[in-house]
Amino acid sequence: MIGLVFLACGLALLFLGGLGLFRFGGPYERLQGAGVGDIGGATLFLVGLILRCGWEATGGILVLLIAFFLFTGPLSTHAIAKGAFVRGERPRGGG
Repeated sequence: MIGLVFLACGLALLFLGGLGLFRFGGPYERLQGAGVGDIGGATLFLVGLILRCGWEATGGILVLLIAFFLFTGPLSTHAIAKGAFVRGERPRGGG
């Protein structure tokens, strides 16, 4: 039962991250919405798969996949943001 909750929360975060790509205007806002939603959603979804299917089925591979997402997600977001900054896109002022 708890595995289904993690799966549902992960899918919801993935959906909201995808919605952030269309909803937000600038590249930095889009990166924030999509980056947090994708990393959190994928992690919750994979934890839900571990809880639902059991450790014996694919637990070790899914833990490695979670670690891969947690390390490469922020790196790719940073690379895209740096590329946008170098290209001349400046963050909007305000606060």
